[in-house]
Amino acid sequence: MEPGVRKFPEPALQELLADPVILAVLKRDGLTVEDVKKVVKTYQEKSRSRFT
Repeated sequence: MEPGVRKFPEPALQELLADPVILAVLKRDGLTVEDVKKVVKTYQEKSRSRFT
C-alpha cells in the first residue's frame, strides 16, 4: 500500500450529511445540515489564518 493512502478512506462531508442516521441525530439535537456546514466553514477559515 502506498504511503499516505488509507485502506478505508474517510467519507466526504457531503456523503456524511446525506446519511439518514446522521440526519436523524442532527434532528434529535435540534441541528440542521446548514448548522454543521457553518461550523466546518468557520473551522476552515480559522485554520487557514493560523498557517498564513
